[in-house]
Amino acid sequence: MQRKKNIRLLISLAGIISLTILLFVFTNTKSGSSVNKALFQIENLDKVDQVILESPRGKTELKFDGTKWLVNDHYEADNQMITVLFATLKQTIAKRPVAANQQDSLQKEITKNGVKVSYFETGILAKEFWVDGNSQKTETYFQGKDGKPYVVAIPGYRVFVASVFELPTNDWRNKQVFNFNWQNIKSLDVTFPSDAKQNFKASFSGKYFSIEGINTDTTKLDLFMDALFQLRAEKILDTQQAKSYDSLVKQKPIMKIVIQDIAQRNYPLTIFPIDKGKLVATNQNELILLNLNDLTSIFRKRDYFIGK
Repeated sequence: MQRKKNIRLLISLAGIISLTILLFVFTNTKSGSSVNKALFQIENLDKVDQVILESPRGKTELKFDGTKWLVNDHYEADNQMITVLFATLKQTIAKRPVAANQQDSLQKEITKNGVKVSYFETGILAKEFWVDGNSQKTETYFQGKDGKPYVVAIPGYRVFVASVFELPTNDWRNKQVFNFNWQNIKSLDVTFPSDAKQNFKASFSGKYFSIEGINTDTTKLDLFMDALFQLRAEKILDTQQAKSYDSLVKQKPIMKIVIQDIAQRNYPLTIFPIDKGKLVATNQNELILLNLNDLTSIFRKRDYFIGK
């Protein structure tokens, strides 16, 4: 009698196990087939020559002119940021559709406040979708023209994918302060408003670039020029952000630098006193933030360059 009970129990257990396995396989097969991981990827990414990012916060157009990427047809783009953008698009996969009970509200939110991303190949639209993320910045959603939002991610990385697409226009720009070939330089004027005796001017004397009126330590001058031409802004401030520094830029500058090229074009940089841990400067009529560590390499006075 007990033996029969055991046999029935074994048969039941085997049936439950079989059913569990079937359900597992069916569920995973169904969910796997329902999501195209490459849903938002572009097949020929290397042919993309224009990207438009639009949101309630503004519009940014990134366009390749045949030799370089431009921001809004005017500013040279930061090549590192362009690389990040394309790497993000290439690696981002659709993980799963957003839960059914969240789709309606999220769809409205993405369409209203998200970033519309449009990719073009020689003027032809190749892909278009919307991007948004949750308030905790832990989850990113992509939504295609069908209005169905998906949770997306970059496999192996815990990053907030939406942050790349949400960048303000100025963050896409090349942040190199003196963005031209320094071999085209004609002269350099450096002034210290509070210490005029330390002002200096450097120009070419024959084949050599040196400081006028002193026996120049050319090694120190070369290091100084290298630091200048490697100088990058941490941030280019927009009109609204610049208002926070109105009082600071009314103060006397600590240093002014003007480089003139062989075409007689001037490239000025005016650096103001450090305030609240910020190093603020004006560059081509724009306000920028500089890295404090860079000040030690460029805040060099006339006496520093006197050779032995």
